[in-house]
Amino acid sequence: MKKLFLVLLTGIVLQSAFTQDSGVAGESDESLDFVITAGRTPEETNKVAGQVTVITADDIAESGASTITEVLESVPGIRLAQDRSGVSRDITMRGISSDYGRGKVLVIVDGMRLNPTTTRSMLNWDAINLSEVERIEILDGGASVQYGDNAQVGVINIITKKSGAAKTDITVSGGSFFQNEQRFSHHHPTGWGGFTVSGGHRGTQGYQKHSAFDTGNGELRGIFDINDTMSLQANVGFVARNGLFANPLNKAQFDDDPTQSAGAILSYADGSFSDSEIITGLGFVWAINETLNLDVPVSYSIANMNWNQPNGGMGAGMGVVYEFAPQMLGFRPKISAAFKPADMGLRLTGGVDMLFAFNEIKTSYDLAKESNPQTQTMSELTLGPWVLVNFEPFSFLSFNAGARYDTAFVKAHLDSWSGTVMGYPMSYTDGDESTDWNAFVYEAGFAVNPFDFLKVYAKYGTQFKYPYLDNIIVMPAMGGAMSLNTGLDPEKGWTVEGGIGLNVKDIVRLDANFYYLRIDNEITEIMLPSMSYVTVNMDPISRIGTDIGVKLTPFKKYVELDLDYGFVNAKFSEGANEGKFVPMVAEHTLSSSLMINLPFGLSLGPNMLYKSEMYQGLDYDNTQPTIDSSLIWGIQARYVINKFNGELAVQFAIHNLADTKYASTVYYLGPLYGTVYYVDPNMGRSVNVLLQYRF
Repeated sequence: MKKLFLVLLTGIVLQSAFTQDSGVAGESDESLDFVITAGRTPEETNKVAGQVTVITADDIAESGASTITEVLESVPGIRLAQDRSGVSRDITMRGISSDYGRGKVLVIVDGMRLNPTTTRSMLNWDAINLSEVERIEILDGGASVQYGDNAQVGVINIITKKSGAAKTDITVSGGSFFQNEQRFSHHHPTGWGGFTVSGGHRGTQGYQKHSAFDTGNGELRGIFDINDTMSLQANVGFVARNGLFANPLNKAQFDDDPTQSAGAILSYADGSFSDSEIITGLGFVWAINETLNLDVPVSYSIANMNWNQPNGGMGAGMGVVYEFAPQMLGFRPKISAAFKPADMGLRLTGGVDMLFAFNEIKTSYDLAKESNPQTQTMSELTLGPWVLVNFEPFSFLSFNAGARYDTAFVKAHLDSWSGTVMGYPMSYTDGDESTDWNAFVYEAGFAVNPFDFLKVYAKYGTQFKYPYLDNIIVMPAMGGAMSLNTGLDPEKGWTVEGGIGLNVKDIVRLDANFYYLRIDNEITEIMLPSMSYVTVNMDPISRIGTDIGVKLTPFKKYVELDLDYGFVNAKFSEGANEGKFVPMVAEHTLSSSLMINLPFGLSLGPNMLYKSEMYQGLDYDNTQPTIDSSLIWGIQARYVINKFNGELAVQFAIHNLADTKYASTVYYLGPLYGTVYYVDPNMGRSVNVLLQYRF
């Protein structure tokens, strides 16, 4: 048993409930010296050819955040915006537009991907209970070799609690707009391993009218130690949520009162949604010896989603009910081996990633009976063998290289259907279509750390992203059969970058990267005049940028200053819009927080978030007025009492102190429909009080 725990703490071998991609964080800051996201195996931070940001459970507690997106909002390089459904938040990095950039950042929880495989499914952030999170590792940069699809510009790896002494975390909070939250997590070690149980609830009436939201989740995780070197790990969890679709507003409505729900064109008046998801996993981990490790993880999730849109997003007289049933089955065996030829370090890591995804979509135009649905089914099987090599000729120099060949086999089926939509007869004949995609990607880089406090790195790599499952279907407008979008290609690109990491006695920390990114065939969905949807490849886009994070803790941590800056110049490099800026990308972003730590456990200070102006979504020729820049101020106070055999924290926060109006998601729909604004759920001034007890 002691041998296994030693491997856990120093090598992070037993990394998740069902995969090699998460990790077990230690109980001290020394755990930050190792990260696993960059190479899917434990690596010293100073030897990683890339910029990785680590957020610990303590960081999350001190932030007072209630969602993962709130935690991520201040991370260098990350940009968040309301998605077009109005019920989730898109996340992008490296100048990817939230207009059409969904799915280019891979989000995984203990190795299980959250990214949906269809455009009509949402990234379910509420599947994550913050009280259960041990640490979050954010890789700024492409990782297609390591992770395949969706890891085109970044990876967010969320790692839950699994080891260490017994610990319990209880959190309750409440605030403006009837925000309320309750979270619970308990980890309990046993003689045979250990288990963790967690649950939570979050609800709000919403800043904008008709945007109420409610969600609950729960999870049970267990680790069973077969012997000192082998372990079985399993988990089962669920998440359920329901809410209302908030309406997008036109400019006059937004300027007059952004809390109203009058609705611009494409109104979702009285629309609602509900969904539930079950997530399971099983994994076998074998530390064969001190140099050879085997992981055999399996994961499965199934969801049931329902969108009720009385106006269908298309105006009165077109009610629509959508039902989705997405499923994902993942199998990702991995083996790693370490050698010491001539006292030099050599590590080989490789495996095969397999994912089967299936989704059924039923569309009903009869709201009263929800009968006679039009049904589509889609499936995808991806296979991706990969290998990474890390070579350390000297203790201060590390080289790495890797390659992956990935293939996706996609099938789609449409049932025959006939009915009436908006008073017009419509019919489809049944049909089957299939296609396959493939991608070969590779990367190489090095990291130099001549001193313990300094790292310099450089890296070159290629990336890819497959289209969503429903991207391959072209639906007929008024009868006929569906067809295959034969001209659609996967996205492919390449990145060259360099960076520096500096840590001087934990008083000054600096992480900075500089990159050039080019992506060909970026994918976006457009609506044709015939009311058919079709997905097309964009002209090539180039991005030059930097992400810089600075943390200063002078005076023995009595003062803590965090400053994060991101710059990106994103332009079309070829085609009709050559030289034009990519819409929905802020060229400059800046976030900062100042915390003054006073005696008796009291801390307080201000924070701010700035985004420069950007062009409206879909305004590719840059002819429309830009979205205004925004500067949002806040203030936070935290009081910690170390009593009752634990830690009791009381936190008070005000967001958007000046009650500034801003819009992070705006679309230009052409001269007929004009511009629509999606109101950010966190836009208005709000007050929140949080109590957290950890023991």
